[in-house]
Amino acid sequence: MEPFRYHVYVCVQEKPDPAAPSCSNNGGKEVLDALREELGKAGLGDEVQVTTAGSLGLCTRGPNMVVYPEGTWYSGVQVSDVPEIVSEHFVKGRPLTRLANQDAAALKAEILENKRKILAAMKAAREAQSQK
Repeated sequence: MEPFRYHVYVCVQEKPDPAAPSCSNNGGKEVLDALREELGKAGLGDEVQVTTAGSLGLCTRGPNMVVYPEGTWYSGVQVSDVPEIVSEHFVKGRPLTRLANQDAAALKAEILENKRKILAAMKAAREAQSQK
């Protein structure tokens, strides 16, 4: 049994380089605030748990969020999309298809590729630092 009808993870990952793609640099915190406000207006504050998350692995497509229990991944969410997400997904139980990632295999491949790139960059930075 789930304690909440929905559990939403909203990426608010910050990166030191303001030019680097990240959910925070693309408005993730504003989306988070709008989501909390809209859920309150809809009377869903006790039914939808909202949790901030670090990287969901789709930095170039942010802001991103994932909704459980069904595992709907949304990308490119803007503040203006939030009322529709709340109305359609959380009130009517219908994920918003125009923002949802439909291909789970492609989604996983993209996340793993982004993870590989990040780990390679971190390794290169450590190696460069150790050679100084």
